[in-house]
Amino acid sequence: MSDQIERASTELSVLVPELWSAKYYDVLLAGLPMADTISKDYQGEIANLGDTVNVSQFPEFGDAVELAEDQKNDASAITVAQIQLIINKRIAQDFIITNLAMMQALPAMEKLQELAIYSIMKKIQALIVSLIVPSASAPDHTLAYTSGTTLALADILAAKELLDAEDVPMSNRHMCVGAAQLNDMFNITGFTSTDFGVSNAPLLNGGLPSQILGFIPHFSSLFGNTSYFYHSSFFQMATQQGMSVSVYDLGVDGKRAQRVNCDTLIGLKQFDNKRVVTIS
Repeated sequence: MSDQIERASTELSVLVPELWSAKYYDVLLAGLPMADTISKDYQGEIANLGDTVNVSQFPEFGDAVELAEDQKNDASAITVAQIQLIINKRIAQDFIITNLAMMQALPAMEKLQELAIYSIMKKIQALIVSLIVPSASAPDHTLAYTSGTTLALADILAAKELLDAEDVPMSNRHMCVGAAQLNDMFNITGFTSTDFGVSNAPLLNGGLPSQILGFIPHFSSLFGNTSYFYHSSFFQMATQQGMSVSVYDLGVDGKRAQRVNCDTLIGLKQFDNKRVVTIS
């Protein structure tokens, strides 16, 4: 009779312990720069009662006139415009976890809550992007890449020129690009040359400098092949209810579980279509 073998895979399989690491392997999450780079100038004014912020906008007077010594001047008038920022978007993500799972499984509540909040922030960015409508009147603020979907220096300069022509302030300008356009910039000579940025060395670290032609650069894989160039004031967001996380015991319904509701109440509004340029 041949030798009998005790193997871990069969005869001793029930004796082989399994270990569950307390360290989770995180899923890769896309960057969400939009909400952090738009203005929130009116958030404090909607903190209490009300659902609408009425914002007045004064246009400039026409050109002044030069008067002769004995000449009369006619008075001018301007019409004040009104922009409404309405708090009408409740963004929510909920989940239910059983009491048994909470007692017997590794701690999951904190990680689930973190991912639920990220889901809400991801939806907010998608809403902001969907509401961006650049000016279509000449000159058009919706541009096409000079070559395919490649972001070149000429494209960035074209966006900069449009904003410059509208007297958009130089400070607080941002550019948001996708993965392809982010890497296209490494083909721009001035961007990679140490003659223009000794401390950045982008070819070494693969990162972005603090500014590119006056724009603060941001990256997210969610932007696809559309690049956004804008001043933070072109879009306003106001939060009436910050991120709320509420935990409810479902025992009253006969369920041995807890429901976690995560939500926020916000308003989103594009205020100016000439302070933003898109290239796609």
